[in-house]
Amino acid sequence: MQDASLQESMGPIVDRSRENLVSTDNGIVMARGRLLRAARALADRGVLPPGADPEHQRVRSAALVLAPDQAYKDAAAEALKARPGVPQATV
Repeated sequence: MQDASLQESMGPIVDRSRENLVSTDNGIVMARGRLLRAARALADRGVLPPGADPEHQRVRSAALVLAPDQAYKDAAAEALKARPGVPQATV
């Protein structure tokens, strides 16, 4: 719900052409580059952007207590899948 509220309240797109990014803004630079590549691939070759596949949107957060010898990605794999009829909160 918080993600949806942020997306809906962002306001107009801002002109960032005169923005002065520095090395600590590397995450922003990388995210914008990825978005631009995805937009160009869609426009030029019809390639769907990452996350457009409905199966990719069926991911949720999970809170787990794991044994020290368990890898998170393996132990949490099932808990991270969204399933119809199952509440989305784990707390």
